[in-house]
Amino acid sequence: MAKYNTVQRGELLEFMGRHKSSAFTVKEIADMMKTDSEIPKPPGESTVYRLIKELVESGEVKRTVRGNSRTFVYQLTDGENCHHHLHMKCISCGKLYHMDDEASRALVDRILQEDSFEIDSSAVLPGKCGGCRGSK
Repeated sequence: MAKYNTVQRGELLEFMGRHKSSAFTVKEIADMMKTDSEIPKPPGESTVYRLIKELVESGEVKRTVRGNSRTFVYQLTDGENCHHHLHMKCISCGKLYHMDDEASRALVDRILQEDSFEIDSSAVLPGKCGGCRGSK
C-alpha cells in the first residue's frame, strides 16, 4: 500500500505520540490537529482517515470501540511491543492500558492450561480504570 502525504503522516504520528494515553475518533484527531500550534499545516479529515487506516494496518495504531457504542477510536501503540501483551480498555473514558508483558503471559498461559482456550496476545480486556471507578 502506498504511503500518503509523508509529512502529514509524520505530523499525525507526532500528534498521536503526544496524546498516546488517549484514544480519539478520526474527527476528533482532525479537529484537534487543526488547533494544535505545533502543526503548521494539519491534514484534513479525509487525509486523516486514509492515514489512520494505513497506521492500523501496519500495527502502529490500535483501533477499538469507545465504550458500548459503535464509534471507533484510535490510539498509538507501543509498536512491536504491543503484540506481546494484553491491553485493558476503560469503557468509561476510553483510555487504553498496556498490561505488563509478564502478567499477560501468565494470564494467557493459565487460561490455556485450565480451559484449553488460547487467547490472542493482542486482545483488549474491557473494564473501568481507577479514575473512573472512583467517580460516580
